[in-house]
Amino acid sequence: MLPPLSRPLFEEGVRLIFAKWTALALAVENQWGGSNSAGKADLLLNDCLDWFYNKREHYVDELEENLDDAILQDFNVEAEDGSPHQVADACVKLYQELVAGSTAYLEQLRSMATAGVQQCKRQVVDLDGTVVGQEDADMDSSDGEDDDDDEEEDDDDDMEAEGGQQAPQAVPLEPPRPPRGPVVDEDGFTVVQGKGRYGKR
Repeated sequence: MLPPLSRPLFEEGVRLIFAKWTALALAVENQWGGSNSAGKADLLLNDCLDWFYNKREHYVDELEENLDDAILQDFNVEAEDGSPHQVADACVKLYQELVAGSTAYLEQLRSMATAGVQQCKRQVVDLDGTVVGQEDADMDSSDGEDDDDDEEEDDDDDMEAEGGQQAPQAVPLEPPRPPRGPVVDEDGFTVVQGKGRYGKR
C-alpha cells in the first residue's frame, strides 16, 4: 500500500501522465465534453487517484476499461490509439515503484515534462514522447512522422519500458452536446448513453 507521505509524489506523477494524454488534451482543447471539459478532465484524474487509494490490487486492464468508459461518456470520444491502456499502464507502474520506494519513474516523467515545455509551450507531447499537437491544433497526426524522426531516437530510450506507440488519434463520435443529455443521431433516433462513472461497478 502506498505510504501517506508518498501520496503527493504519486499525485504529481499522475498529473504529469494525464498531461501527456493527447486524446484527453484534445478533448479539453476542443471542448468535446461541453464548456466544462476542463472540469471533467480534473474529475477524471481525481477518480483515477481514488481508484488507487480505495483498492488493494491494481490491474492495468481494469483501469484501462475505466478510463476508456469515462472518456467515451464524458467527452463522447473513442480513443482509437489505445491510449487508455498506455495511461493505465503508466499510472500502475508509477504506483508500484513508489510503493517499492523508488522515484526513478517519477523523475523520468518530470524530465519528459521539462523537455516538452522547452520544445514549445503550445505543443502536446504524448506519453511516448512524440509531439503531436502544434499551434494550429491539427487533428491529423499521421503526417507528423517525418517531422519527429530526430526526436524519436532520444525518446525511444526513455520510454522503452512502456512500449512507445505511434502518435494517438482521438476521434469525437459526434459534435459536442450538452453533458448527460440525450444524444440524438442524424436520423432522429435517441442513442443509449454509456455506463455510469467507473468505481460503481
